[in-house]
Amino acid sequence: MKTTKTRLTEDNIAITAVAGEQENNCNRQWWKDSGLRELNVRLLPIFLSPVMIGYDGALIGGLLTIPQYLGFSSKDTSLTGIMVAGYSIGGALMFWIVSLLGDVIGRRKVIMIGDVVMIATGKMGVGGIIIVCLGPVLLTELAHPRQRGSLVATYSSFFYASRTKSTLASAWFTYGSLHLRSEWSWRLPVVVQIIPPLLQLPLMMLVPESPRWLVAKGDVTKARRILATYHANGFESDQLVQAEYDQICCSLENEKHQQKASWMAFFQTAGNRKRLFIVVVTSLMSQWSGGGIITYYFAAALKSVGIRQPLQQAGINGGLQTFNFVIALFSAIIVDKVGRRVLFLFSTATMLLAMVGLTVATQQFSVTARSEAGSAVVVMFFVFQLGFDSGYAPLGTTYLAEICPFYLRAKAVALHYFITMASAAAGQYANPVAMADLGWKYYLVYVSILLVGFVVAWISFPETKGYTVEEITKIFDTN
Repeated sequence: MKTTKTRLTEDNIAITAVAGEQENNCNRQWWKDSGLRELNVRLLPIFLSPVMIGYDGALIGGLLTIPQYLGFSSKDTSLTGIMVAGYSIGGALMFWIVSLLGDVIGRRKVIMIGDVVMIATGKMGVGGIIIVCLGPVLLTELAHPRQRGSLVATYSSFFYASRTKSTLASAWFTYGSLHLRSEWSWRLPVVVQIIPPLLQLPLMMLVPESPRWLVAKGDVTKARRILATYHANGFESDQLVQAEYDQICCSLENEKHQQKASWMAFFQTAGNRKRLFIVVVTSLMSQWSGGGIITYYFAAALKSVGIRQPLQQAGINGGLQTFNFVIALFSAIIVDKVGRRVLFLFSTATMLLAMVGLTVATQQFSVTARSEAGSAVVVMFFVFQLGFDSGYAPLGTTYLAEICPFYLRAKAVALHYFITMASAAAGQYANPVAMADLGWKYYLVYVSILLVGFVVAWISFPETKGYTVEEITKIFDTN
């Protein structure tokens, strides 16, 4: 790790809008600054974590369009639901352990352990759960304050199954494998998922450890060196670096005196109870907003409106994933300009309107069987994804990692993934059964959930744009 102590010229000094307007020895444009360029390159391996989970999520939905796989698996809708929900059920049980490991042995080491587990077992499983939980935490605690929102939002946009770059690869890979006439048409896309951990494990050696975790463990010298190297080009007397370090120390000291880092801390203050409420709401909304139908059962939804050809279904899936990635990435880029609250509200309102349109179009097709109604369903899929990808995809873990102090941050992200996995498992099991029994009426359930979700977001979600991670605590903890 190099420590360049070259002072930038006055023309290049950036006065940030965070941490009290401190002078910062970094260029306003990160690509013109050596320290920020190096930091961003070193952070790239972390983005392979959501690639793995995103690929796996899209893979399940894609497999359900392959005739050879459908012939291999069960036709029973309940068993299909259990199969799709299996990964989520296992994930819900693992996140509690991952949170503890991250606080004890470090964020970076835990991610590497997850890679080893995946390589050793040859599949996602427990290793996939381990690597995805601490990625947003490590990004939040390493990123420069000016880039924190965009970086973590980009990570989140890569995570959500069927809404990411990894999903795009899986969808088109599955589409291409349809031309194979043997069981390799579905086995080949499954085998490919071992590639990302093989790449990530050695590259994680380049990623610094969290300075907040280092301070918590007493290694303040290394923590200050990391902050100075990557946030101020090695200038240890930099005002922003000093402010960040002081805020970390102050926050950790206050947290040490206020409460032990236990799960009960979520209930001990009004601010923490509000944080817990937001964690629960955003986690449930990420899975129970209706996206699960499109992610895992879009083939069944397309069949319900007359689109039955496997190649046609896989082509629509690939196009949808391309659209998802573009929108999610664009939203991640603008999150620090537009703000978190605005994107959450736009996201929920757009999904609500799309779900209403999807309900009407599906009902009309069931009555008239007109192709126009079937086409409208496909359009509503894209509109729904526009909503989800503009809010919950890039902000799923970004917002939660920001609003929680250090001693709750890893626990909040772990709780988010636990609720996400548990609610996903419930939805993945219920969706095929409910769609078979209720048809278009099942969409009304999601219309109701989205309506409630919009009201809750309007009332309860504060804006965090323009604050450091430590300063955000003032929004919740008035004392």
